[in-house]
Amino acid sequence: MRIFLIFAGITLVANHLGAADTGIDVAIGLTIRHVGDDDLVPDCTSVTVDPAAHVVASGPGYIRALLDKNDDGVFDSHRSLVEGPSHGAHGLCFDQDSLYFVGDGGIWMVSDSDNDGFVDTEPNRVLEIKTGGEHDAHALRKGPDGYWYLIAGNGTKGMFDLQNVDQPLIANPRAGAIWRISSSLSFTATNGAPFTPLAYDFDFAPGNAIDTFDSDGERDVSLPWYRPTRVFRVRKGNDAGWISRSWKRPNVDPIMPTLLAELGRGSPTGVMRSKNHRLPKRFHDGVFVLDWTFGRIAFVSDKGDTEIVAQPRGTAGFAVTDIDALPDGRLIVSVGGRRSRGGLYLIDAVEPVPETVSQPLWTGETPADSVDQANRWLIKLRDQHPASIAADAMRHAVAAIKRPAASDQQLIDAIALLIESLGGLGPGDPKDARGKQQIAAVFDGYRGRIRPTVDNELIENATSGLLGILAGETSRDALRREAVRALAVMEPESKQVFAAVTDELARVKSPVEKLHRLIALARLPVSRSDEMTEQVVAAMIEIPVLVEQSGLKVDRNWTPRLGELFDALSHRDSLLPSRLVSHPDFGHRAHLVWTERMDPENLERARQILLSRSRHSDIDPAIARFIALGNDAIPRGFIMKWLDDPLTRPAAWLAIARNPAPQDVGQLQQAALAVDKTVRDAAEAALKKLGAELPNRASNSQTVQKWLKRSKAILARRGNIESGKQLFVARQCANCHNGAKALGPSLEGISKRFSGEDILRATVDPSHSIADRYRGKQVLTADGEILVGMTIYESVDGVTLLTAEARTVRVNSEDITEVKNAAKSLMPEGLLEGLYNDHIADMLAYMQSL
Repeated sequence: MRIFLIFAGITLVANHLGAADTGIDVAIGLTIRHVGDDDLVPDCTSVTVDPAAHVVASGPGYIRALLDKNDDGVFDSHRSLVEGPSHGAHGLCFDQDSLYFVGDGGIWMVSDSDNDGFVDTEPNRVLEIKTGGEHDAHALRKGPDGYWYLIAGNGTKGMFDLQNVDQPLIANPRAGAIWRISSSLSFTATNGAPFTPLAYDFDFAPGNAIDTFDSDGERDVSLPWYRPTRVFRVRKGNDAGWISRSWKRPNVDPIMPTLLAELGRGSPTGVMRSKNHRLPKRFHDGVFVLDWTFGRIAFVSDKGDTEIVAQPRGTAGFAVTDIDALPDGRLIVSVGGRRSRGGLYLIDAVEPVPETVSQPLWTGETPADSVDQANRWLIKLRDQHPASIAADAMRHAVAAIKRPAASDQQLIDAIALLIESLGGLGPGDPKDARGKQQIAAVFDGYRGRIRPTVDNELIENATSGLLGILAGETSRDALRREAVRALAVMEPESKQVFAAVTDELARVKSPVEKLHRLIALARLPVSRSDEMTEQVVAAMIEIPVLVEQSGLKVDRNWTPRLGELFDALSHRDSLLPSRLVSHPDFGHRAHLVWTERMDPENLERARQILLSRSRHSDIDPAIARFIALGNDAIPRGFIMKWLDDPLTRPAAWLAIARNPAPQDVGQLQQAALAVDKTVRDAAEAALKKLGAELPNRASNSQTVQKWLKRSKAILARRGNIESGKQLFVARQCANCHNGAKALGPSLEGISKRFSGEDILRATVDPSHSIADRYRGKQVLTADGEILVGMTIYESVDGVTLLTAEARTVRVNSEDITEVKNAAKSLMPEGLLEGLYNDHIADMLAYMQSL
């Protein structure tokens, strides 16, 4: 598989619409034009083309056909087709004169009753399913075989009960699935499963297959089971490997779909096979896939070559949601999602060559059965768990592992069958006798779901064969990785196995691969010698630091999973925590991940050691905070030094708040206004303990002070609600409150929570008190630009913001110099400038009526 453009440097070129730059770069040989804006298609979730070549788009509360009345190539009006669905439609799909869509709890249909080219009947729900959430039902397409196909996430597990075929390909689907539904929409059988909950779209591919773009496990980035976004070619019975929150099968697994491309981090949305030859030749015979997070459109050829078709330049927003092709081959792309700015873009060739391409033969029938006996066993064991074949499957697997001259893939297949015959991988059973440490989520890919009784001779033969794989210098990394996993699943009480896995840990260079081996070591029930303890501790010291030094990112699941690993390692070896904190290299901020589950005695010992080591050097802010959260008093000299540095000042405030003295009132009052809630709460508690006043945030703005002086006169008036409503809209307050792009809190019921004086103060001085949920982010870019907005989406790869001007901006992590909570509200001061007291009283009356 060759990766072009983002990985090999093919140049993108910018396209201009007249004098206005779209801000979107497109590949050489293509053009892009902005043909619809947010006022026409707000927060657009889906787009399609009807049989009469009208573009039809949907977003929250609308499905509409778009019109270009002056024939300038830009949509300027619309005809409403459906007032709904509430979250916007997914899977807009025409079948003759009827439009089908997914939303509002089902699959719906509207028809063209008067044959004027526009559907116009009332929506009729033809199938009830769960919709509206990212983990629910999404794309719907009618296949060339006459069946309907629907992709749905793990929020739709109730659909599994509707499966009504005698011998389903997947008897017990676990998560997301592609469903095959009869032409009358009366259900059904699974076609391929399970997918991530966030697989949104698919299209029909050659060879009776389906192409889809699967999400990554973003919260697990840099953990051994993390899987990036992947473009799959799925055939009936394939399993995309999403087993649990902490286990996703590797690409080498025998019944995974065919992998066409890996595209790193992202949020997959639209998928569409190339339709004709209008675009340059390199965009033929493949699939277009859309990534919402980074605003990218990629093309993946049937050979696996990948090229970026379009992506935003700088901080321009391009939150792509769906894609379709006009009859002449031009591409129509929608943007929106999560309350971001909606729009439509048209992509075309610089030198178009209109030429229709016949679609590959696609019948939906299952190809001739070429699955060998081992994989037949594997499928049955995973789907139905029949104990009757487990022993035979294990004997077959062990024989295959021991077979001379077996290929790496044959050995990987045999290992997968061995693991499945031992109960398979997945979430632990709370009743498992192995104990709570060993049933933790971190071991979902390293521990059989059950602990079956197995013939000792078979276990010894399997262990011998796996050790032989690790001893072989020519075994490729994927095979060695799976051999280590199988040894962890078998739990042999063998120092030889422990030594082999430890050797593997030293052999690999990647911290992620090292962590894979460390997790396996935690599964081995072997009494630890001092040397073995030191080997484990050395790995624990090394791995988190390597992750940081390698520039790898970690996300939400990093700390809890490593905490579970720490619990298991400590349970195997009670000396490990003390050996860890005593290690001469302990003290890097990355090591704090191991302290999350540490016992109180060693936790305080760790703080004392780190405090002592920082006596003659600067301290990392994370280490300072860790020390400050302890129970022991910190010497005043350290606190004063920390106060001098803005980065360590919050830690100093925490230390002061633990043992407050009267002379600390001034610092504590500053701390009580901090952005950090932990610091604020500690400071407020300390001030109450001292009997001191809590600070009153005073505004220095002359505008605010002017309004506050007028507040008494304003509140004495009785306002007119209707006039206030008009002012509320005219001053654009409705854009940010109680609207589709609400940057601020809903004002419904506000009078039940706040007095008129409080509402007025919040209106004229919005930064006076900002709820944490509505505090914006301030991003300083590498070129010195300051961006402020509400976070639409944030991950270790960057942040997408919606600004107060309703502009969507995206900044990748490598372009970010600093990210911090905004000190000021996104709601600007001066919104009431030029209004008289009566006007303000009217607006207050309207807000209090909500």
